[in-house]
Amino acid sequence: MMNGKMQDARCKIFLDVKEIINAKTPRLKQRRKVYLHFFFATFFSSLRLCVKNQVFVPSCLLLLTSVFFLLSFAYSHGSYAGGGADGAGMVFIPEGEFIMGSDDDDIKEVKKVYGNKGGMEGYLYESEKPKRKVYVKSFFIDKYEVTNAQYKKFMDAAGHPAPKHWGNGMYPPGKAHYPVLFISWYDAKEYAKWAGKRLPAEEEWEKAARGTDGRAYPWGNKYDPALASTAEAILENIIEGICNVNTGNPVGIARGDVSPYGVHDMGGNVREWTNSRFGDCPGCGPGQGKDKKVVKGGSWVDLSPKARCASKDGVEPEAVSHIIGFRCVRDYEMVAKINETADYTDLHRF
Repeated sequence: MMNGKMQDARCKIFLDVKEIINAKTPRLKQRRKVYLHFFFATFFSSLRLCVKNQVFVPSCLLLLTSVFFLLSFAYSHGSYAGGGADGAGMVFIPEGEFIMGSDDDDIKEVKKVYGNKGGMEGYLYESEKPKRKVYVKSFFIDKYEVTNAQYKKFMDAAGHPAPKHWGNGMYPPGKAHYPVLFISWYDAKEYAKWAGKRLPAEEEWEKAARGTDGRAYPWGNKYDPALASTAEAILENIIEGICNVNTGNPVGIARGDVSPYGVHDMGGNVREWTNSRFGDCPGCGPGQGKDKKVVKGGSWVDLSPKARCASKDGVEPEAVSHIIGFRCVRDYEMVAKINETADYTDLHRF
């Protein structure tokens, strides 16, 4: 696993295209000039050698290298960065508006199929309303849910108590890369503070899951049992959780549960804490969920409506559960500052 410094170094290469092309500072303008100069010089030199067939294999390798460099520069699923003490990989979410929430037609379709089925009785559909455009600033979000191994690192460093189902302060054997569970909102907040991050706001979480096209699920508009870890999923995506309800399923096991930006497990596996108050949602009535926190996403025991990006529940912040985990975010400015102060002049030697 990469440490935070190594991840931050990767961010120098995988910075968001928009920030580079629309460079506003001398440092970023210099960086754009150097990167593009390097790409075009390498690309055309390699292409010339390939065409003349003088040194075919090495020149084509150089060509592929230059192409990979540009793809890295323009990677459409978001930029990857390091974040804080946990060394977790993070995905860049660009600033801008996105479509948040649900309207009456969306809710009507869900109720028609799932209104009387287990797990949906009493669900507060009004909390998803209205469907509206929301502006969100740039930020980074953990690519995966926080794992047992990462949480153990936090416990050892901060002296924080272990989740109640861990024996002798250690997660179950072989479960290092499973989402940490039985974590209260307060526990998650302390972890984020230690890691130099914070918990996501509801709108940040939903944009990272949904993208900008208003899709219902992270992967598109139709539920597919092969793509996510929910109650209706194919067995291989939820078998671990069925066999041991206290540990759930490994992060990333449902390879189709990927958002437009490349964030994993936002539709299923475990629900996730956010920093938003449930009672503040526009569709919530006075006094509803006043002190509860918004929990987003579905879990391996939930039906597919909970995997929708707009779905949410209100949970008391002190509560713990075998189906609630979390992930963290980091402000873009925090990472950009590292890149702004870095020296890229050595790249001219290429």
